[in-house]
Amino acid sequence: MNNYKENSLADVSLIIATYNEEESLSFVLQEIENYGFGEIIIIDANSEDRTKEIANQFNTTFITETEKGWGNAVLKAINYSSKKYITYIDADGSYNPIAIKEMRKLIEEYDAVFCSRYKNGAKSPDDTVIRAFGNKLFTLLVRIIFKCKITDALFFYPMFNREILQDINLKSPDFTLCLELPAVVHEKKFRYIEILSEERKRYAGVSKVNALTDGVKILIGIFKLRFSK
Repeated sequence: MNNYKENSLADVSLIIATYNEEESLSFVLQEIENYGFGEIIIIDANSEDRTKEIANQFNTTFITETEKGWGNAVLKAINYSSKKYITYIDADGSYNPIAIKEMRKLIEEYDAVFCSRYKNGAKSPDDTVIRAFGNKLFTLLVRIIFKCKITDALFFYPMFNREILQDINLKSPDFTLCLELPAVVHEKKFRYIEILSEERKRYAGVSKVNALTDGVKILIGIFKLRFSK
C-alpha cells in the first residue's frame, strides 16, 4: 500500500496549456507516457498547427479554450479535471516531470506543493536580465504583501489537493494565477511546502510570455488581489 501511494499517479490530473506546440508536444507527452496519470488534459488556445493532431495520438483529453488569457485556460482545465490531485506543466519541454513524483510523495502530508527554479541558489536557463529581475521583484512583493514563503512567484508548477478548491476562489485570467495560488493557500492557512525543480532549456519553440506587457498585467493583478481581500 505504501508503495502505491509513493509511486502511483492514477489519482493525479495533469494539465498542459498549449498554443502552436507541434514542435515540442510529442516530446513532452512521450516523456510522461509511462507515468500513469489518472488523466491528461490539454487546454488549447486555438492552435493553428498540428497541436491537436499530436495530442490525439496520446491518451489525452483535448479542450479548446475560447477566452483569452493563460489563467482562464488553466482555470477551465482545473474545473474540468476530476482526480484528487491537480498539477500542471508547460508544453515546451522545460519542466522536468520527475518533480511530479516528488510532489506526489509530499502531497500526502500537505495541501499543496510548489516548485521553485531558484531554491538553493539555482537558476533558470530561460532567464534574461529583465526576466530575472522581474521574477525577483514579483517574488519579493508576494512575500511582503501576502507573507507567502516561496522563492519563485512566477513558476506555475504546483500540485494541490482538489479539496482546497472548496475554500479558495481562483480567478486570475492571466499569469497572475502563478502567484495567486500560493498567496491564497498561505492566506487560508493550508499546509504547503516548496521544492526545487531546475528548469530545462525548452525543447522547441519560443516563449509566449512578453516580459513587459505580461509583467504589467501581473503587477496590476498583485494589487487587485491585495485590495480584494
